[in-house]
Amino acid sequence: MASLRGKLPPRLLPYAALDRLRASAATDTVPLDEGAEILLSVDSLLGDGTGKLLENVGVDLAVRVLSQGGSVARAGDLAGTVARLEAFLEHPFVGVPFTFELRRNSTGFTLSVGLSGHSRATRALRHLTVGAIVAAERFAREVGADHLRISAENVADRSNLCARYLSEESVEEEQPPPSRRPLPPRAPAVSLSAEVERILRSSVPPRVASDLTRSAVRVSESNRPRPSQPPPGKQPAQPDGDEANPPESMTLRVAGKVPARGPAIK
Repeated sequence: MASLRGKLPPRLLPYAALDRLRASAATDTVPLDEGAEILLSVDSLLGDGTGKLLENVGVDLAVRVLSQGGSVARAGDLAGTVARLEAFLEHPFVGVPFTFELRRNSTGFTLSVGLSGHSRATRALRHLTVGAIVAAERFAREVGADHLRISAENVADRSNLCARYLSEESVEEEQPPPSRRPLPPRAPAVSLSAEVERILRSSVPPRVASDLTRSAVRVSESNRPRPSQPPPGKQPAQPDGDEANPPESMTLRVAGKVPARGPAIK
């Protein structure tokens, strides 16, 4: 602490006094920007400036919460355990919008955290969150999981973290070999007019059997031969042969009328 007080700017010295820290209560607060600057200064002055020191602080604080039991830690479910640490990560920040969005994926999960409008405080929160994930992995290690790998990226007042601890099985679907069979011949193209005519014919309702019968009767009657009628003014031809000379029993002789030229003689 003596080394830290010698490197901090004068306006931050009161917050680094041991007497003040020991006398502070759980409800005491400091301005957000000054508190974030103190945390980042501690990491850069007492550590290597990569955030590793703040990550270790986050691990120690999260272990205390997880070791208390209850429903925070879920054995075999790292993502579910981290999701239950949202209240722990949000608790130090008072009166500022807090973002916490966790999504599962095939290799683990992604987590987005941030403090709206405060990019420096989001940087400090990022390191504390990485430490909390490492602590959660100790209590909720999943069976068959690989070594935990965490990558983080800051974008303005949002920090995006990606935790990978599951092996992604990539199964390539076997494509069937190309067929060597010749392609079937394609039917010749049908003109549009012929296709329309075919559709119209198919749309005509089928004829009933009775209609077909009546049509057949009309056709047969029209093909039947009819007796020829003699033209007007002509007598029909006299039959010849036997029809012209019937037997005597069937005939009646009638005397022909001859004009008389004088008195009749009997």
